[in-house]
Amino acid sequence: MVWRSWCAIRSFGRIDQRLPECYTKTVRSEVVKTMRVSALSIVLALYALPGCLIDVASATEIRAAVSAVPAELCGEMVRHKTLIEGKPVSCSRLSLIRFSYFGFDNAVHPDGEMVVLDAVAHHVAAIFDSLLDRRFPIAKVRLMNTYDGDDDAADVDNNTSSFNDRVVAGTNTLSLHAYGAAIDLNPVQNPFVKMTGGKREASPAEGKPYLDRTAVKPGMAESVIDIFADNGFSIWGGDWHDPIDYQHFQLSRAHAEQLTRVSAADAKAIFEREVERYRQCRRSGKGRKECSTGT
Repeated sequence: MVWRSWCAIRSFGRIDQRLPECYTKTVRSEVVKTMRVSALSIVLALYALPGCLIDVASATEIRAAVSAVPAELCGEMVRHKTLIEGKPVSCSRLSLIRFSYFGFDNAVHPDGEMVVLDAVAHHVAAIFDSLLDRRFPIAKVRLMNTYDGDDDAADVDNNTSSFNDRVVAGTNTLSLHAYGAAIDLNPVQNPFVKMTGGKREASPAEGKPYLDRTAVKPGMAESVIDIFADNGFSIWGGDWHDPIDYQHFQLSRAHAEQLTRVSAADAKAIFEREVERYRQCRRSGKGRKECSTGT
């Protein structure tokens, strides 16, 4: 924006070269001075325009970048109990995404990090770029290493995350997070809810003010469900009945297991076909739940 404006100003400044010969040198000098002042005014005005402010601010934003998980990070994940090599996926089948996100403090934070299954990585990157563009607030996005794989600690800290090699709480069943095929978004604003003694209980407890989903507040997941669904995460825990998991987005279990059984290239192709199938289904006029596969 600014570079193009300078080009326009430089071109504008050359108008003095085409002034009629009847202008004296003195007049020409005064005209050029006026143009220079005008040029400076234009530059200052450009910075004041809302669109230009957005352009300047966006220069500090990091668009989501996908890479293989470095060997040293794989080792750290093992030490911090977030990865059991090969169960159900090896570190070679995981991808690291780095991105910016918009915080509850109305500032852009360039320190977002998330590990996911390789086949879904580019669509997860697209999800968080879309959330940034929409200025959807996120508290923080740190790897589960920070919490030694303790999901409860991450929830209390309101951390958005994905891969964590763990079982579903209270069971021996592997969580979809162990496949890198599930994402938890703002656990405080989107708590896990279960019925106890006829009453709803929020986990983490800090999520209690968000039990009433009709009282819309910043960071609540309902406004961005379609962004996740349009990028392959069409199953939302907020649709469940008991328990309800408002923070949770995932692939179907059958789909996640299929992606881990085949090669990385085949898994990516399969996932892309599923994303396109879902999008075509929605374009046909059907709803998200109707177009989603599995639970």
